[in-house]
Amino acid sequence: MIQKMEDNILKKKKLLLAVLLSLAMVTSVVPGQNLKTAWAAGEGDEQGNTGSLVGDDGMQSEVINGNAADISFSNVSVSGSKAGGKVNVSFTVTGNRNSKKHYDIENIEKIYPVLNDSFPFVMDNEAYRVTNGSGNSVSCSYTFRAKDNLDTAYYMAGFTVVYTRKAVDGSQTAYDSEYSLNKNISVKLTGKPKATEKPDVKQDAKDADISLKMRNTPYGVYGGSCAVSFVASSKKYAIKSVVPVIDNNFPFASTTDAYKVIRSAGTRNLSCSYNFKVKNNVSTGYQGVVFRIGYLKNGQAVTEDKTVNIELKGKTQKNKADKGKKSTPRVMVSGFTTDVKQVRPNGKFLLTLELRNNASQAVHNIKLTMSTENGEFLPLSGASTAYLDSIAAKSAAKVSFWMKAAAGLSSKSYQVTVKTEYEDGRANGYNAEDHVSIPVVQKDRISLTDVVPPDMLSVGGTGDLSFSINNLGGSALNNVSVICKGKEISCEKSFVGNIAAGATGYATVTLNGDQATADDSDGTCTIIVKYENASGETKKYTEKTNVYVTEEMDDADIPAGDTEDVQAKKGIPLAAKIAIGVAAVIVIIVIVRVIVKKRRKKKEEELMDDELL
Repeated sequence: MIQKMEDNILKKKKLLLAVLLSLAMVTSVVPGQNLKTAWAAGEGDEQGNTGSLVGDDGMQSEVINGNAADISFSNVSVSGSKAGGKVNVSFTVTGNRNSKKHYDIENIEKIYPVLNDSFPFVMDNEAYRVTNGSGNSVSCSYTFRAKDNLDTAYYMAGFTVVYTRKAVDGSQTAYDSEYSLNKNISVKLTGKPKATEKPDVKQDAKDADISLKMRNTPYGVYGGSCAVSFVASSKKYAIKSVVPVIDNNFPFASTTDAYKVIRSAGTRNLSCSYNFKVKNNVSTGYQGVVFRIGYLKNGQAVTEDKTVNIELKGKTQKNKADKGKKSTPRVMVSGFTTDVKQVRPNGKFLLTLELRNNASQAVHNIKLTMSTENGEFLPLSGASTAYLDSIAAKSAAKVSFWMKAAAGLSSKSYQVTVKTEYEDGRANGYNAEDHVSIPVVQKDRISLTDVVPPDMLSVGGTGDLSFSINNLGGSALNNVSVICKGKEISCEKSFVGNIAAGATGYATVTLNGDQATADDSDGTCTIIVKYENASGETKKYTEKTNVYVTEEMDDADIPAGDTEDVQAKKGIPLAAKIAIGVAAVIVIIVIVRVIVKKRRKKKEEELMDDELL
């Protein structure tokens, strides 16, 4: 007996040891940080120039678009997902070696959020914060507050990475510029429950909301400093922040105050002072510099751009004596057309470019080279170049390419770069570069599921028709509303709101029973879904369903036994009264279902008789 008990104890110890070993293996296979990672970083396809820097040798170093493979995001972690709540986004930015072009990422200098219309977080101090880094890898962590009015969906939070390259052998002579690259992180946010009242009206920024009062007259000379001072004012709204907008035409170096954000807790008058360093290659004349003002309008965060005109003085151009070049012929892309009304992803189209020679002399031996940054459009012939013999003075010529759009494009405009090389009458060579933007529009794809008609709808009564609206396309559906039309029913229009790409909206329409469904009718009615697509066009989608309306029921249609029970309910205990009421409702539902079933059976018999005849 004792020996048997010892054997049982030994077996239990072995079983416990096996379970502990299994748990240890699972823990080693699934790292903890991966369990916390809700979603992975996506590759950004929008890259923007962020200004320029002045190098040690005094030469101008432009910030240019980087290669998408230069930078990768890892260790992405997102905690918090409720609209209006705090959301922490942390990740590691790492530079990658480009073995093909023989360079490494030397230094990751800055990381900051991309503040655009699709940014899902409130544009507060955290949204404008710049993370400064050094070396090949930088860890970042941001704690944003999600916007209050978001629907449940996945949103893209973009981050701009500014970095430098170096040759694999350690020299920097070929890579002395700064590079800029955008990367996206997919964040799932849960919207607040829909309230019964109408949603808040979206507040739009207006030019009259904000005014700028200059405190000095800005003036700058190439290579020197330029002071800009003003007061941002609003008569009604609280100003939260002011920041310069850095674009391709920004005349200042991206050092000093180019990234300076002036913040406040909320004031109607915010004093702003900036001290910029003027680029060496600026042109003489007035140039507009845009400042983005963030403020609260009726409880919603909005932004308005204001332009300050600054007088700048550039280098004096020396006249070079060159008898061979009396004037420079100018050839430019003046426009383009496509043979289709809308370019679709994975669709073919004929792109026709118009080249115009604005010079007073003819140009010859014209070579065009067309390219896109990430292969959004590819020539069907495989060749992205074309040749023209000549273009007369003050004349135009057209060149066509058969193109195919990439399958994964979303609904927006994509830039095509056209480089032109040509010669004048003296065989002097020239080149030019132009850009055209081709809009791509995805097809709207909608389906209705979970259509539930009212269980019982009688003449003069009401009932709810509910269903789900699935957005199967790649673009959001805006201002979605639904209505149902039929001979026997009527209803008011119901507003659903916006449905993000790949998301589902839910609609409930209250139907009014106007007349009973005839015996020879199947109760067909039409659901009409109206919406605005990504191009701003108003579209509609229709689908049919069946709703039966019965005759209005009076006291004569209720069985006598139920009437006596209703009359005799006085003096009956409360529980008995509730039971009698429930039983009466069940009897009415059964009667209605029997009537509808008889009508359907009668219609099927008539159809069978017609087939026999």
